[in-house]
Amino acid sequence: MDTIVSALLSLLLLLGPAVPQETQGGPYSLSFFYTGLSRPSDGFPSFQATAYLNDQDFFHYDSETGKAIPRYPWSQMEGIEDWEKESKLQKAREDIFMVTLKDIMEYYKDKEGSHTFQGMFGCELQNNKNSGAFWRYAYDGRNFIEFNKEIPAWVPQDPAALNTKKKWEAEEVYVQRAKAYLEEECPVMLQRYLEYGKTYLDRQGIHLLPTSYSSAPH
Repeated sequence: MDTIVSALLSLLLLLGPAVPQETQGGPYSLSFFYTGLSRPSDGFPSFQATAYLNDQDFFHYDSETGKAIPRYPWSQMEGIEDWEKESKLQKAREDIFMVTLKDIMEYYKDKEGSHTFQGMFGCELQNNKNSGAFWRYAYDGRNFIEFNKEIPAWVPQDPAALNTKKKWEAEEVYVQRAKAYLEEECPVMLQRYLEYGKTYLDRQGIHLLPTSYSSAPH
């Protein structure tokens, strides 16, 4: 499991930022939402991930297509992201995510019915400064575990999450990387996406308005 945790954090950091220009105003947000199902059904794959820039879909990935597919208008921009590389990253995250779901089900001996594991993480910018960040998970609709970057540590909110906390904090470097992602990497990625798309969006008469999205959902 140490290898899995290391891989997850490495994948997050592999999205590495380019040097951004300043983005004023806001708030603007970059957020990722993951859902894993123990028993997928028609129209609901075993795993899906959606990224948002503010309240607009940025790209979507699911276990059936195995591809990260950018949404309009981001799909019209060449070079904003290497989508083949992004697809591989999301596939690796899918594998990690589903292993965690299996671990929780084994802890509770949940062999009957369908069970859901959800995750969300992201950051927010206000006047070119990091103004908020979050990283949390839920199991079957109940709060499971969340990262507190001020401590920093993973804070269990479910009995099974105590085991998850131990695994994810096996080495201090994993905690520090999670903190660095929320406070440094994510905001710079958000600036990069905003600046990269600004020229195209302005030319097309499309405006990415400041978001009403809250950085602290429950």
